Amino acid sequence: MAALATLVALPATASAAPAKSAAPTKAAVQANVDKATKAVKRVKRYARLGDSKAVAKHLKIARSQSAAASRNARRMANRADTQSENLRAAQALTMAGTQYDDLVEAITAIVDQVTGKTQTQVASSIVPSLAGKQKIIDVLNQILPQVPAEAQPIIASIIAALSAGDANEVVNLSSALQTGGLPVNVSAIVTQALGTATAMIDEAFGMIQSLLPMLPAAVQGPLAQVLNMVQSVVGTIVPTVLTTVTGLIDTILGSLPFVGATSASAGGAFGLGGLLGGILGGAGSDSLGGIGTTLDGLLGGLLGGGSGGSTPVAGAGGIMSTVTGLLNNLLGGLLGGGGLVPST
Repeated sequence: MAALATLVALPATASAAPAKSAAPTKAAVQANVDKATKAVKRVKRYARLGDSKAVAKHLKIARSQSAAASRNARRMANRADTQSENLRAAQALTMAGTQYDDLVEAITAIVDQVTGKTQTQVASSIVPSLAGKQKIIDVLNQILPQVPAEAQPIIASIIAALSAGDANEVVNLSSALQTGGLPVNVSAIVTQALGTATAMIDEAFGMIQSLLPMLPAAVQGPLAQVLNMVQSVVGTIVPTVLTTVTGLIDTILGSLPFVGATSASAGGAFGLGGLLGGILGGAGSDSLGGIGTTLDGLLGGLLGGGSGGSTPVAGAGGIMSTVTGLLNNLLGGLLGGGGLVPST
């Protein structure tokens, strides 16, 4: 998963009168995210090197800094009184949410690489980290009505992207269990975490369904088709197929013009037809008209309900790239920030 890109600079906040506690700021959230990101990288590196003691040390830092970023971002949302403040809170929440996404993917990937007490600590940190990310998504949903109408489709897209994620944690946990090498106690923890992660993706599909009317019109049809076909059977989808589905959702959202992946001039309605045609191996239609058939074939083959083959979604963008692109447009355009930071 791509590293979190540097986000667009915001105008400095006005100085406030002395208070009992300093008001949380985007800069404070960014500082927490930077420390957490560095710690996560070290967790992965020391896991590869087999240094369990170092893994435990940096896991503690990654979790505490991720939690601090979330806490500061949620405090910003709680204190927001104006639309501009709510938009800044949305930025901070998104930064914290993508950091939790990075943390979850890392710890689920190494749970079968470490041993002993550290392995138990890693396994036990998965469900709380998933819950931490969900808490951020919940607050984003709460402030959605408090932002300007023109910003709501972008924030709704951010919520959808963060909620669906990329399902890598499900694949990681399933693979760890299939090896059969986990201690009994760790296997029980990982099994519980796998159930939680899968259930959260199922709930995310329902959340995205409820957000469809607020999303840009160009993606409503393709997303609705994906959701309608998988929502009732998510619990029975094998993890690798689940990542294909969530990757497809991310790709659809990533094709929006304000993410920077495509433009309206690049192929009809935001270039979505051409993008999906290329990704799915289709003819590259320049409009949305042919997407229904393509998705039906792809998902039908994957889920056993159609005639299409199980063509993988190659080149689907990572969740951080999509969310960062959405965020850059939101804050660069609506808050008067600088130029957009590339979403890759």
